[in-house]
Parts: sequence; C-alpha cells; structure tokens
Amino acid sequence: MAEDTNTGSTTWKTSLVVANDATAADASATEHKGQMFGRNVTEINREFQEKSTMNQAHTLGLAYLDISHTPLNPDFLKLVDYETAKRARLIPFFRVAKKIRIAVQDVENPETKAAIKVLQDIGYEVDISMASGTGIDDALKFYSESEEKYKKIEIVKNVAKSSIETYEKEIADLSSLSTKLDTVTAEEGLNMLNIAAMKTGASDIHYEPEENTVVVRLRIDGVLHKGLEMKPATYKNISNQIKYESKMQLNINTVPQDGRYMFTFNDTKVGVRVSSIPTPYNESFVCRFLIGEETPLTFEELGFQGAALKKLQKVSKISHGMVLSTGPTGSGKSTTLYTLINIMNTPENKIITLEDPVEYPIKGVTQSQIDEKRGYDFAGGLRALLRQDPDVVMLGEIRDLETAQTAAQAALTGHVMLSTLHTNSAIETIPRLVNMGLPPFMIAPALDTIIAQRLVRKVCPNCSTLEPLSESELEEYENIMKILEVVNPGAVIEIPEKTPRVHGCEKCSQTGYSGRIVLAEVVTISSEIKNLILNNASLVDLITAARKEGMITMREDGFLKVAQGLTTLEEVFRVTNVAGA
Repeated sequence: MAEDTNTGSTTWKTSLVVANDATAADASATEHKGQMFGRNVTEINREFQEKSTMNQAHTLGLAYLDISHTPLNPDFLKLVDYETAKRARLIPFFRVAKKIRIAVQDVENPETKAAIKVLQDIGYEVDISMASGTGIDDALKFYSESEEKYKKIEIVKNVAKSSIETYEKEIADLSSLSTKLDTVTAEEGLNMLNIAAMKTGASDIHYEPEENTVVVRLRIDGVLHKGLEMKPATYKNISNQIKYESKMQLNINTVPQDGRYMFTFNDTKVGVRVSSIPTPYNESFVCRFLIGEETPLTFEELGFQGAALKKLQKVSKISHGMVLSTGPTGSGKSTTLYTLINIMNTPENKIITLEDPVEYPIKGVTQSQIDEKRGYDFAGGLRALLRQDPDVVMLGEIRDLETAQTAAQAALTGHVMLSTLHTNSAIETIPRLVNMGLPPFMIAPALDTIIAQRLVRKVCPNCSTLEPLSESELEEYENIMKILEVVNPGAVIEIPEKTPRVHGCEKCSQTGYSGRIVLAEVVTISSEIKNLILNNASLVDLITAARKEGMITMREDGFLKVAQGLTTLEEVFRVTNVAGA
C-alpha cells in the first residue's frame, strides 16, 4: 500500500514536472512567437491579467480601470497615506468635493474594507473600481516617489506670523516663483500664489494663458503688474486646483464659471472670488481677494476731507432718503457704503444688505446674496427685503428701472436706501436716473446725497521725494486754485513749492506707491437742486447750482492731495481723465 502511495506520489511529481516542462515550452514558444510580432511574454501576461481583472469586475458589478494608464494627481493620493494604501492595495485617483473614486485589487481584502470605511466615516462618498495587481504595483511605485518628493512640503492653510519670513524668501522674486511651481503639488502651488498676493498687497491675481506660456499679473493698488510666467503644463494643474477649491465644474471649460474659496492668513480669513472664461489656450481666471475681519475704516482714513467729509458725517445721521455712490468698477464705491453702514450700525437700526456677492461680513447686519439663476435678483430681492421692516437697506447696484423705482419708493416711505450706480460724476447721476425712466417727481424728494469717487495710489513714504514744480505743473495749479477760490471763498489755499516724485523700493514692490486714497465729489440735494430736477433743468444748470453750494470736483480734490504730498499729479490725471471729472 505504501509502495502504491509512493508510486502514486512519484507519478504525480513526474506529471507535474512534465506539465511544467510543457508549460515552459509553450511559454518559450509563445515568447518566441510574441517577439516575432514585437511583443514579449511580459506584455502578453499583462494583457491577460488586465482582461481577467476586467471580467472579474464585470462579474462583481464594478467598474474596471487600467490604473497604469491613468494620470495620478499627487494631491488625491494624500487622501490615504502610503503605508495604508500599500496594505489595502488601494489607490485614490479622482476627487470632486466629497466624492472620491478609488482603485482596489481585491474588494474582499480586510485591509481594503477598513481603509474604505475610514474614508466613509470622514464623510466621503466612495466609488470603487477594480484594477489589476500589476497596475496597483505601478501606482504604488508612483505613490512612493511622489511621497518622497513632497514629504517636506506642508500645505499652508493658516500661515503663522513666525513662518511668513520663510515664505517671503520663497517669493521675494516673483519671477523665480515660476520655477518653484514646477516642483510642488498643485495645492501647494496655489497656496504660494495666495501668499504672494498677500505679501505684495494685491487685490487680484490674473491668470492669462497664451500660446506657449501663461502670464500671471497682480493688481496692486489698482494697477496691474506682471508677476511671473508659468508653463502651460504647470498651469493646467493650478487651474484645476483653482476650480476644485472654488467648487466649479472640473469637466467644463467652454463656458464662463464663477466660484469662491477661503483660506486663512495670519489668523485672518481671506475670501477669494473666482471668475473664469474660456480662451483658445485654456481658461483664464481672475481671483479677487476679499480680506474679512478687518477693522472698519473711517471716512478720514479713506481720504474724505473738507466739505465732502462734513457732508458724509451729516449723511450718517439721516432717517430716510437715498444715498448713491457712483464711479467705475474698482473705484471703492462699496467700501464707502460699508463705512457708512458701520457708522449707522447701532442697536436701534435694523440694517439689511442685498449684494452680488456678499464681499465683507458685517457683524449685526443681515446680508443677503442675489442668485439670478434662481430668480432672486435685485428688484425682487429688494421687495422681499422691505417686508423685513429694515431701517437701512444697502442695495449692491441699481441696474434697471424696476429696481430704481422700488429703491426710490423705499426712500420716500421712511427708509435709508444706500446703493451704487455707474456714472462719471456726481451730478451726472440725476440725468442717468431720468434716462432709466425714473420720473423727476420721484427723484427730487427721494435723493439725499450723491458721492462720486475714484481711487489714486498714495506715494510710498519710504522712497518718494519732493521736487520743485515744473512750469506746466505750476500753470495747472494756478488754474485749479483760481477755481477753488471761487468755489470756497475765504479758504486758505496755497500752491505748493514742491510735488511728490516716486522711485520704487522693496517695501512698495518697486512701484513707488503704497496704498490708495479716495478722490471725491459729494453733492447734497438741496432745495434749489430739487427744484431744478422737478423743472427738468439742464446738466449745466445742475452743475452750476452744485458749485454754488461748494462742490469740489474729483480732479480738484486730487490737486489738494498732491499739495499735501499724498499722491502725484500723474495719478490724479490717470484716474480723472474723463468728462466731468
């Protein structure tokens, strides 16, 4: 019996050897045949393994993925640490918000199940695809190399003051930042660009793709400056990160999109409003930085002086009427109204705003954001707001007759109505409202004050100098001063002997300017002006009446601020070079 057993064993072993030899011979023949057609046995076995995995996925009702041919984003890999991914044979390869797609080798693997549960417990909706063992090995190799490359990089959501010097060194020369962006993850790259904006005091970053490069420009004190260029491949990752952070649709790049994301810098929350448009070379983005939790500015700090300041101080105490702030985009209209709201923001006042979008949170104020796609526009929103029994209402903008009528009616029925409008000067606001279709008998009693403004850059105190006036500058001053003496009789107005000149230094990013200040003209709608409105008076008559009551134009206000050494004549001419300014 034992002999039979041994014989059987021997026979089995012999058969196995013969079978192995036959398999080896077949494999050799297959390899030889494969090589004849440019393929080797490794490729054939890999193809067989992928087909086998595909069939297994189909049997289990799961998706199949050849992960070796799937581009992997290192940012997504960070969702699961490398050691866990290695044990669980699991690779994250795509994420949108809280939805994550993963590739696994074996769904029944206990380590795989445990890793999936962890992801689900922290709120992710997990979509599973099957991948071959060889594919997972390739992905893990990429994972390992990526972790080694990025292990020293920390994603900065909250930049402590003690750490800023390090980052300032990184981005001291913005042009060198483009090289740095090629070596970091998209998430870290976007962080560095955000910090660059904070360091330079930029209000916006403009990403402008061209055929062979992408130009990044920063708007500093209202003027665009070229910061750096980046490679299109690097920008593709950065743009995807911007869209992901802003909750935009990642797979849509042929239509404009809007979004928003937040980060924290020096314990201050910074909102970033993002706008994208399609171009032939990728999407172009403009990111507007909205710094929250700042100490509210006063009218004096904004740059209002003299008669304009006194008029605004009176406006802050009115109980009803319409106050309109006018000027082009980026002229500080909303900031002026926010300052007015902060003064009016007392326990006795109910204040509601309707904005597009809400830019700065104000404690104690109810703020609402319009959504025109869902029918919540300024006109309809204003009607709804008035049912909330407010004392003060701020409307982001008057765009049409319906909104203008509702706003005027609110001002006539005991509400303080604050809003913005696009006009070149204060007095031009009146014919603008008439042209919109608002009748003079509503404009005259509803309108209380009009503020027109521009923003000019302030000279850098570190590098600016005072130099004698040129002959042309002296002539300009003499003409302006003659007008001011008529408008403000008795006022002591002197022509300065010297005027500021800018040069540029490290503290002002070589621009020669640091910060901005308002140039303003403020008109109070007096009884005389009300009568002129009711009688359909011409623009010339309205301007004459306003001048009699002491209105100073924005350009004249600018000359006074140049005389004080706050800005330059070049800046004044740059922003007031329009009719009526």
